Amino acid sequence: MMEFGGRKFESVRGSDVERDGMYIEVSEKIGNQQRVMLEVFYSDEDNRMTFTAFEKDLPFELIEQVAQTARERLTPVTTMGATR
Repeated sequence: MMEFGGRKFESVRGSDVERDGMYIEVSEKIGNQQRVMLEVFYSDEDNRMTFTAFEKDLPFELIEQVAQTARERLTPVTTMGATR
């Protein structure tokens, strides 16, 4: 759970077989609903990371934190020539 400006967000990391990559999706609980706010996707096919915002006016601190987390948790780790 992350909180910025009184707003509460949750993130989920997952794998997408159809798009051949991994993602972090961030949602916000608004009333009784969870609404997806943004997604960061890392493509194994072309080694690119993309950001998609589904809502306007997201806290900049949220975007910074999610970008850092995506760099750390979505990109492959290379150790002595081996990727894990």
